[in-house]
Amino acid sequence: MLQFLSFFTTPQSNRALKVLVIIALLLFVAAILVFWFGGSSFTERGVEIKLEGPEQALSGDEVVYKLKYINNTRTPLRNLQFRFFYPENSIVIKDNNEYSTEIAEYFQLDGLEAHSSGEKEFRAFLIGDKGSVLYAKTDLFYQAGDLSSRFEKKPISVATTIIGLPVPLTLSAPPTAVSGQEITYTLDYRNESQGDVANLRFKFTYPDGFTPKRFSPQPSEGTSTWNLATLKNGSGARITITGSISGNERDNKTVSMVLQRKIDASYIDYERAEASTIISSPLMNARIIVNGSRDYIASPGEFLTYNITYKNTSKYTFTGVTLQANLEGEMYDLNTLNPGSGYYDNSTKTIIWSSSGVPSFGSLGPNAGGSVEFRVQLRPTFSGGALGSKNFFIKTSATLATTDIPTGLDGQEISTHDSLVTKISTQPSINESMRYSDPAQGSSGPMPPQVGQKTMFYVTWEIANPGNSVADAIVKTSLPVGVSWENSVTVNSGGLPIPIYNQSKAQVMWNLGSVPSGVGAVVPKYSVTFKVGITPSSTQVNTTPYIVRSGTFTGTDSFTQQSILINLDDLTTSDTLDRSGEGTVVQ
Repeated sequence: MLQFLSFFTTPQSNRALKVLVIIALLLFVAAILVFWFGGSSFTERGVEIKLEGPEQALSGDEVVYKLKYINNTRTPLRNLQFRFFYPENSIVIKDNNEYSTEIAEYFQLDGLEAHSSGEKEFRAFLIGDKGSVLYAKTDLFYQAGDLSSRFEKKPISVATTIIGLPVPLTLSAPPTAVSGQEITYTLDYRNESQGDVANLRFKFTYPDGFTPKRFSPQPSEGTSTWNLATLKNGSGARITITGSISGNERDNKTVSMVLQRKIDASYIDYERAEASTIISSPLMNARIIVNGSRDYIASPGEFLTYNITYKNTSKYTFTGVTLQANLEGEMYDLNTLNPGSGYYDNSTKTIIWSSSGVPSFGSLGPNAGGSVEFRVQLRPTFSGGALGSKNFFIKTSATLATTDIPTGLDGQEISTHDSLVTKISTQPSINESMRYSDPAQGSSGPMPPQVGQKTMFYVTWEIANPGNSVADAIVKTSLPVGVSWENSVTVNSGGLPIPIYNQSKAQVMWNLGSVPSGVGAVVPKYSVTFKVGITPSSTQVNTTPYIVRSGTFTGTDSFTQQSILINLDDLTTSDTLDRSGEGTVVQ
């Protein structure tokens, strides 16, 4: 053991140790070289995408984005899939100079050779408010060489700040208004670009409940579009729109406007503006009820009593107040109208109340109010313009207004509105009849019926439905003991179902499903005839036995959702149309 240890203290052992250290260093350097240069030739860091775009632009400017893609590796790339996203609200310019609002664009390259690059341009008109920052971005998915992995370059973006508007817009609306009040929208515009701007179009979108009445200047198209051939540098003008606004308290009514510019044959959005008005508590209100309810469902032929309550809910006194009620609907029988203290104008179908009939309308003070009443009858049947309609209803609209504006209030009229739509329930009908002799099949069996011999009868149901469509419509009846189902059925239309006989219940059921509006009025009635037989017993001599009993027609009004139930009469052997009163059984 001592000899073994002494070996490492000799000169020969020192030389051997040095050789071993040198060999170890050489092996370490070789391992590093293999690691760096002997492995795969591909690294993700060698694939780059760059995106260039303007830092600043005016709203409406045409801008160009340049996408550069670079392969700095020694490995070819394949299946390169690019996604490019334009800023929000951009108008994209396609290669064929067409325009699109689709802000996402995709393109693909089959391959990109090692140490090569390429680029692609994207053009668009930028739309934004002054000071807004608009972002375009892109990303890339690809594969490299023979590798099966799919690589991704994370999204990069470029920001463009909107530094100004070529045609600044100021759209104004009153911050608050009461329902029924007249308001004015004002649009001011001016060309602050470096030159004239041609082919402009101002297009408004009004809020629900706004009815335009007056304009300055007049629109070029309809009630919401103004065309302008040229807007010279430094010039400007104003558009005003006056109308009435209606809505519920605290409703936010937003008017919007887009300035469009014609490029080639298309108008593209150039700038946008909007303003809002909150509906506040009304200065006056009016409310309609009919037969004591807002949800009353009427029936043909009945009288309706309308009550309109009104009130001044403001701190002002209103003079020269009028109340008008307009009646809409073919089912009103206006010959029966009693306008109460109002005057009925036949030409407009409007009842008018003024201070001559309602003295308080001459001077309606704060918190003052009252009511008026009128009566009218509905037509007994659906007819005229109402016949065959899908749904049946009537509508009454009330307007309480004055043009005498107290000091401290704006506008040319103060008004409030209410309307009430009343549904009319359907009025289906069914006629049940019976014959001894059928026109197609003749007669069979003795008449009057005779003990021990079978006599045939033909029962017919006819359905008419001039009103609302009926859902889940079913007609059914029962056959008494001794009456047989003869399994002979005829319907007047090939599309109708046929009745089914349930022997265990001795019940005939005609399941129609839906009976549309207009049956028996604009299209033929639904009709079915089925044959039954009776063989009287000796206990039925000198009687008229029942043939069908406990019949019903049931369904649901599809418009009003009311249930429908019509009871059918029982029929005896003497209730035939062709041999009436001859059905007493004989021996």
